[in-house]
Amino acid sequence: MKLLQIFGNHSALFFSMFSAIFALLALSLSLNTPIGRPLTLFTTAVSALLLLATVALQFFGIPTASAAMPALAGAFLMALRAFGVMILPPRGDRSGLKEAGCSLLLSFLVGVAWWLVDPRSVPAGASACLLLSWPHLIDGINAFADKVFHKAALAAGARDLTPGAFTKVARARDIVIDKAAVMSGPDLIVTNVMAFNNEPKTLLAVAASAEAQSSHPVAVALRQLAAQWHVAVKQPDRFEPTPGLGVVALLGGQTVVIGTTDLLKQLKIDSFTADAIARSLEADGKTVLRVAVGGRVVGVLGLEGTLRQDAGVAGMFLRNEGLVPWLFTGDSQKTREALAEMLGLETLEDPMPGESAQEAALRNFQETAPLVLSLSQDRASLELRDCYPEKDGNNEERAPIAVSDTDDIGAFPALKALAMRRNLLAVQARRLLTGLWVLAGLGGALSILPMTGAPVVFAICLVILWGFARFSIADTLKRSVSAA
Repeated sequence: MKLLQIFGNHSALFFSMFSAIFALLALSLSLNTPIGRPLTLFTTAVSALLLLATVALQFFGIPTASAAMPALAGAFLMALRAFGVMILPPRGDRSGLKEAGCSLLLSFLVGVAWWLVDPRSVPAGASACLLLSWPHLIDGINAFADKVFHKAALAAGARDLTPGAFTKVARARDIVIDKAAVMSGPDLIVTNVMAFNNEPKTLLAVAASAEAQSSHPVAVALRQLAAQWHVAVKQPDRFEPTPGLGVVALLGGQTVVIGTTDLLKQLKIDSFTADAIARSLEADGKTVLRVAVGGRVVGVLGLEGTLRQDAGVAGMFLRNEGLVPWLFTGDSQKTREALAEMLGLETLEDPMPGESAQEAALRNFQETAPLVLSLSQDRASLELRDCYPEKDGNNEERAPIAVSDTDDIGAFPALKALAMRRNLLAVQARRLLTGLWVLAGLGGALSILPMTGAPVVFAICLVILWGFARFSIADTLKRSVSAA
């Protein structure tokens, strides 16, 4: 009988303890991100303090009804936090600790106020204020916005978005665009075969033969032109590609070099005459290669590809959305400047030999997190990556944060617009919910809103987030599809 009496007197405490434990287990098994962990741990700590407060109050003989209030508040805190994490997994860069600290401070001030008016009402008033003003969903607002805006991104042409894609795109201020991403296809066309002492066919035969074992677009273009001109192509005795610079081959006992002026400088081959001729071709945005045989330059090759018709428009839309577009290409400075002017892009510093677009972005933007737009290896899609240095020095290429078809380059300006709109939505929703939590907390402190109304406030917050996202997405979706 004594045991039953004790259990009856402390049933609220036992119920709250078991509820908090089960909620903690649910939190540990949920997909909680590092962003959500601080608020979860803080909620657990506050809930534990509330349970201890109930034990202390009962120990000092406070009436059971008043003493049980902190324990019930702790149980509700843990349960609602568990529901919040499962429904809206924490995402973004807002931990919610600031709002939780304000809620704790508000409940403390309410407790002081009740102590001056009626000390017996302190546990109930402070507990209700803390529970009803607690920011359970503050770090999940971005997740709710992502769910809605993801549909708009799909409609605009972007797909395979990673969970943090909107956050990464929104915070970016620069985007490095690989030249391959703004070309209509991988094919190059040889437009100029300028031989110094021999006929163009002889120069083409030497160049196509030296590149006979290569699958590079330049080699393919040379072999295609050789077939059209009915020029015989031989197999080189030795073939050594130099990524980003050109090739060195052994053909008929002589060394043949095809590449940029930097490659010729490395091999100590004078290219002054070829450089003078190349300037006019590079001013037209063409890729210019020097051909040297036996240590002497014998001619110049000019190649060009077809730019995408919508590449310039995409660059303009990226600027309109707050992104500075930079062109990455391994061509000479003159060629880079000409292409950038055609497309309305900025030019990066001289690339390093064999450097990729991601490596160039890391080197040029060490303090920021630029985006990199490139063509996939199978040339079937465009890939958008975030690029920032790792603390451990591991700068391996990451999986793309978004992908689009090759004819949907306009999907990425639309994605930036959606990301910025989503951030604005999150800020507005956070302000509205914070105001609602403060009002609910004050209502609980004044006994206007009962503690059991916490689930109702939680549900109202979900409805507000749903309404915010739904009603704000219609105009954004329409504009994004038009831009794409």
